Amino acid sequence: MKPEIYLLPRSDFGWFCLGICGTAFFQKLGCRIPGFHSLLILFSLGLLIFNSILPRKTSHIVEKRIYLCILSSLVFLFFANVQASPRPRTINPLFRSYLETQIKKSPLSKFESRIIMGFVTGSTKEIPPSFKEMAKESGILHLFAASGLHLGIFIGSLQFFGNLCFSKQKWISLLLSLGIGFLYLAALDFPVSFLRAYLFVFLSLTASLFYRKIGPTDLLVISSACIAFFLFYDFLSIGFLLSFGAVFGIFFIKPSFDFCFLPKSKSLFKENLHLTLACSLCSFPILVFYFRSFSFGGIGINFLLVPIAGILLPILYLSLFLQSIVPTFLVESLSSWIWVPTSFALSIFLKLFSALATYGRGYQTWAVVPKGLCLISIFIILCFTFYPKLRIRNWAILKTSLYLLPCLFFGFSFFFPREKIPSFETKLAKGNLSIRLEDHLYIFGTCYSKKLIESSSGFPPPKKISFESESCLSGILSQMSKHQITDVFWHGTNQDMEWIQKFQLPIRPKEKEILGSDMNPLFSIIRFDGNPKTIQRFLKQTREADKSQTNQGWKGILLLDFPPWKKKEAKEWIQYQKLLGISTAWKMILVEDHFEIPLRHHLQYPDLL
Repeated sequence: MKPEIYLLPRSDFGWFCLGICGTAFFQKLGCRIPGFHSLLILFSLGLLIFNSILPRKTSHIVEKRIYLCILSSLVFLFFANVQASPRPRTINPLFRSYLETQIKKSPLSKFESRIIMGFVTGSTKEIPPSFKEMAKESGILHLFAASGLHLGIFIGSLQFFGNLCFSKQKWISLLLSLGIGFLYLAALDFPVSFLRAYLFVFLSLTASLFYRKIGPTDLLVISSACIAFFLFYDFLSIGFLLSFGAVFGIFFIKPSFDFCFLPKSKSLFKENLHLTLACSLCSFPILVFYFRSFSFGGIGINFLLVPIAGILLPILYLSLFLQSIVPTFLVESLSSWIWVPTSFALSIFLKLFSALATYGRGYQTWAVVPKGLCLISIFIILCFTFYPKLRIRNWAILKTSLYLLPCLFFGFSFFFPREKIPSFETKLAKGNLSIRLEDHLYIFGTCYSKKLIESSSGFPPPKKISFESESCLSGILSQMSKHQITDVFWHGTNQDMEWIQKFQLPIRPKEKEILGSDMNPLFSIIRFDGNPKTIQRFLKQTREADKSQTNQGWKGILLLDFPPWKKKEAKEWIQYQKLLGISTAWKMILVEDHFEIPLRHHLQYPDLL
């Protein structure tokens, strides 16, 4: 593949979409400024008038492109729904029911079934929390998110079998693959990465029907404009940036890698290596800026596991399809045979991942955003982007130096000095939550799972334990006996204190304090499960905490952990925080997918609140 030298759209429609992207970018920046939308409309109208009145000083093509950009800007400002708020995405119930039914018929274990659900649905909620944490630190969490990899493999598989069935009428195969791919996209409720991939495939395959070729820049701009126009709240989101950043690396950075190192070689090893390096380099500034973390070992882990996932996914799709068409009376006898290839490929994937994640994660976290590393990474990306335009690009010394630059950068970033971060871990299950902060374990809610109390690998036993439910007692007494823990605190009400005194347990009662309110001089944390009987105590505690704090930098964190059967949603509490009498010193966080990321930041770096 030759390095891409066209960094601007080639088609007129690409320039029209470029105007939408530019306007959406400015609208996103100034969405909180009153009247900013009207100001953009006046500015665009002014540009349109001046462009019509002023005499032409450029070529007809340039004038046409400028006019298209201004016109598209007005179209976006007048017709796009920029006030739409983000909504939680839910997988179609029929699709979920179908998957659960088919997986239940398979001989897979419960753990393997959850991994399979994560692969097919692209939802990290389906996979176990411990596995999700390991996948995140290994840099492969994207394999369990609806992304271009899933859609590319899915539509590629459909195209392969479609071309076999309609060898002389391939347009039928193309339309079928696009139609079924859209149903898959709709079943997952249009996640932004999946939507980007579908737009890429749709534009490329549609262009091929008319014997046309669409350029990489046009693909990026047109798909970005579609998301900005119809799903404005997803435009420039973290998922958007990671998805488009990775694709930008594939389109513009990888060809430069190929040109610098063994340009005549077409080996799969080189292709996969450069693909992984390009995606990692373009994802680095986004991950470090937003999450202050990066998995350096994830570069090698992705290099090995992504090809295996590329084999596993089509086999998985085929197994689901075959089991669906098998008559009911034959399912029990044939199911074990149908799932043999999937089970074999999945076992290889999991064993290799376990071995690599145990010893080679290379996960690093920074206490503050390393802006220097972000700027250096962006500079390197720009160097490779504009490298094809250099007249001296064929110099051997320049090729070698530029090729080694990303490797040196990743090595330097790994050993870049960082502040010491306190050990921190969260465990989440239904109705309970535990937070391990240094040597103190806080257990919120009930304890129906022993994993909530037991220490994870790599963590020494806690020296202090604080809890609030009687269901935790047996597990805590076991830990006290096993690890000689003497500092154990019970946070309950006056009525609940009677059983502690009755049985003379070695536990210190704290009936006047809600669990987590004294976690640190700089912050307090309170979990609320929506129980109407504890609302008054909960609100009273927040007000008392506001009055008792003397540290100016103190902040409070409210974890809203409402079970699904509650009639009221936790989001209403965030919306009506002031009406409930909760001061702005408290930061409300919903206990949902990836809740531990903002919680980790708020607990470790309270100055960021």
